[in-house]
Amino acid sequence: MSEIVFTDGLLSQLMDAKIALTAYIQRRRAQGSISVSENDALRDSFFALARDIRGHGEVLHDFAEHDTCIAIHHAEEALSAAALCLMSGRYDCPSYIAVNVEKLERSLDVLNYCIRSLNTCAPRTQA
Repeated sequence: MSEIVFTDGLLSQLMDAKIALTAYIQRRRAQGSISVSENDALRDSFFALARDIRGHGEVLHDFAEHDTCIAIHHAEEALSAAALCLMSGRYDCPSYIAVNVEKLERSLDVLNYCIRSLNTCAPRTQA
């Protein structure tokens, strides 16, 4: 039962991260750069979610199905890769960052795939 609750909560957090990353990429493409504070807040939230996933690793391996574990592991990797990408990009201007959008899009693609996998793997409870 704890795996179902964790997976449902995680799925919601992953969807929120996907929405935030999508919005970041769109703004980055439109503006060319993002403020340091916006960038750092997103990076920190991705690192925190990845850390939370790693913290539940033993519970997942004990209770979750293999496909669910793999999808969650890949989601954690995608979040970490995006956060690392958000650490780069400070070049000329100290108050704006221009990160590599292609790298962020690859992380977004993996995150989308993991969310779809979790939607099909995770059992759903009726409220």
